[in-house]
Amino acid sequence: MLTYVLLEINGDEYVYVYYPDGNMNFPGKVGLSKNGSKRIIEESAQDLGKRYAYHALNGIDISKENGIVAWY
Repeated sequence: MLTYVLLEINGDEYVYVYYPDGNMNFPGKVGLSKNGSKRIIEESAQDLGKRYAYHALNGIDISKENGIVAWY
């Protein structure tokens, strides 16, 4: 599970901060565009293997300012 918050919108790119397991001490940052491009801007120190980053890239809904992505 991760929580996310919209940080800023740069033109077509939505920049989100994500928190693995909701841990605010280890944020990461991803960028998502309406055209479908996605990128990891900054990895979380708690995100070994980029698993949370990839879930953020594929689970964040850019129509929302914040939310939760959960998987099992």
